Amino acid sequence: MKQRTSRTVLASVVVGLALAGCGSSGGNASTASTLSGVAAAEAPLGGARLTLKDSSTAQQQKTVTASGDGSFSFDVTGLTPPYRLQADWSDGGGEHQLHAITEDAGETHVDPLTDSALTAASTAQGDGGAEVEDHDGNERTAARAGAFLQQLRTALAPLFDLYGLGTDLLHADRTALQALLKDVRFQVEDGTLTVTNRATGAVIFTGPVANLAAGVFHQENLPAGPGTTPTPPPPPPPAACTYAYGAWGACQSNGTQTRAVVSSTPAGCTGTPVLSQACTYTPPGPGACSYTYSAWGACQSNGTQARTVLASTPSGCTGTPVLTQACTYVPPVTTCTSFTYSAWSACSASGTQTRTVVSSSPAGCTGGAPVLSQACTPPVTNPVTTANVVSSCTGCHGLTSNTTVFRSGGYTVSGRSAAQWLSTVNSMVGLGASLAPGTTAQNYADFLANAP
Repeated sequence: MKQRTSRTVLASVVVGLALAGCGSSGGNASTASTLSGVAAAEAPLGGARLTLKDSSTAQQQKTVTASGDGSFSFDVTGLTPPYRLQADWSDGGGEHQLHAITEDAGETHVDPLTDSALTAASTAQGDGGAEVEDHDGNERTAARAGAFLQQLRTALAPLFDLYGLGTDLLHADRTALQALLKDVRFQVEDGTLTVTNRATGAVIFTGPVANLAAGVFHQENLPAGPGTTPTPPPPPPPAACTYAYGAWGACQSNGTQTRAVVSSTPAGCTGTPVLSQACTYTPPGPGACSYTYSAWGACQSNGTQARTVLASTPSGCTGTPVLTQACTYVPPVTTCTSFTYSAWSACSASGTQTRTVVSSSPAGCTGGAPVLSQACTPPVTNPVTTANVVSSCTGCHGLTSNTTVFRSGGYTVSGRSAAQWLSTVNSMVGLGASLAPGTTAQNYADFLANAP
């Protein structure tokens, strides 16, 4: 969409406007044959497309392209004034338009001031800036535009004087006017003209287009003037900070609590953070206890062990000490203390005899020190053999070689004790029996008593 710079008037004041032309309109074709001028915004609009529309019943229009310096020229032979002009161009900001209206041929320029004048004239006319196609309507609009420029010259006299522009804005010095356009911006919106300083953005003038005399002029906001470097505006004051806080601390005994600033934005801002506030202090109750315990006791058969509290701090504290815990119960081992034994075995040749434990107490006990062996006197080995007995006794009794039974006169002698045999052996020796070398009668008696 094309932008009308009458709504956002690009830069400034006019680059020489010719809203009131020479000659009369009268509804007839103009006697002059040329309409020329310069199209300019903040700078000349070289290459802009210029369109001219006349006021004849069957409206006619022509189009030309502006030269590099913004100049243009139309041959208006056979056309009917007043003439409406429109300049179209585009730049990095988009597509733009400026407008002008003139009562006749001759010199007419198209720039922000002519656009403002036409916008003001159309607003006063009540047509919202829409083109008026008939001859009489164009004449009324052109007359109002010219009157607007005269009022503007009066309302902004200090500004125009600063740049050396005379009372006739239609034929003002173009160099001075272009300097003004670079420094000042004009904007007509919603029936109000606003003039601002480009360098500072400060408002120089604001007032209703229908009554510029009622506007407000701020002379302190004027530019420095043509050929000067504008003084840059002072830096804006630091912005007020927006703070991010940490959590409020605990309420103190003086009835206040505090917090800290975590961050502040924007950078370089100033302000006074709220770091404390009133609160209701509640004295703390007794603190929780810290306990000192005894060692854990032995694990009981129910799988728990216990301990006791030796001390608790601080004084007056409250809490629940841990006095029991689960454990793995291991039944105790009982050592046997009393034994029941078997009989002692025969004394061995090595001089010991043994026995076994038949029972132990208390019940379920293990270990202990049962006495399972003791020293003894080993038996003496009898030197008498069967062969000795046979040798010593055969002559009298007919003792066989395979038995210890004596056979004499048809009866058997057996089952006698050693003492009994000793008496017999001694009797036999007395009768002439001989004993084996190294043996005694007792040896023979012992042998015979124990013989199988």
